[in-house]
This record gives sequence, C-alpha cells and structure tokens, in this order.
Amino acid sequence: MNVNAMRLVVVGMFAVMTFALIAQQPKTIWDRVYTDEQAGRGQKLYAQQCAQCHGDGLTGVEAAPPLTGDMFNSNWEGVALSDLFERIRTSMPQNNPGSLTRAQTADILAHMLKVGGFPAGDTPLDGQPGALTPIKFLAYKPQ
Repeated sequence: MNVNAMRLVVVGMFAVMTFALIAQQPKTIWDRVYTDEQAGRGQKLYAQQCAQCHGDGLTGVEAAPPLTGDMFNSNWEGVALSDLFERIRTSMPQNNPGSLTRAQTADILAHMLKVGGFPAGDTPLDGQPGALTPIKFLAYKPQ
C-alpha cells in the first residue's frame, strides 16, 4: 500500500471514530427539540387545561407544583423527556386525567420548554411512544 492510500485509510478511520463519538453523545432539551409553532399551540392548550392549577406563568398555585424554575428543573434533572411527557399525558389535567392526546401533550411540553428558556428548533417534539426516550432533561447547557 502506498503512502497516499495509507493516509486515506487513516483519515477515513479518524472520520468514522469522530462520527461514532458524536452519535454517542446523548441528545438533550438544549438540542432544539421543539418548534416555536408547537410551543404556540401548547401555550393555548396550557391556558385552557393547565393554568387554573399551575398558574399563568407555570409557577405553581397552592398544591400544584411549578412547571418551570429551579425546583422543577432539579426534580427532572437527567431524566428522559419521555418520563415527563408520560407524567403529563397520564395524570393531567387533574380533573380529567389522560384526556390529552399525545399531540396535545407534546405541544404543552413544548410550551413548558419555551417558558423554561430552552431553545426552539425546526423539528417538533414527537409524541409517539419511545420518541422522547433518548432526550434528557438537563437544566444547564452541556459544554
């Protein structure tokens, strides 16, 4: 094998290893996992379905916990976004648990992420089973 061919092999191996390392890094809510449009739909749904208990600003009211801020973030830190999604989908709203569709739950979750200060992107949250499992909730942007 000549020197140029060996260089190509080494460069190719380096590229494969780099892509493998990138693929192994977990996706987080900092990776722009919802759209502004989706969060807008979620804002309307939140006002109709959630604000009465959790407050207009997601800060919590009486026994209903906040859905943004330090306490919320610490409760969900490192957890798969699918866990938060399923918690909302199966137990909310309190007066009619499980009545939200998967799409509605994804929209409300997008609104929560937007209010929480996490960036929007070009792809909406997918509410299908398992779709949000690889995405971790991290309060602080990874380095």
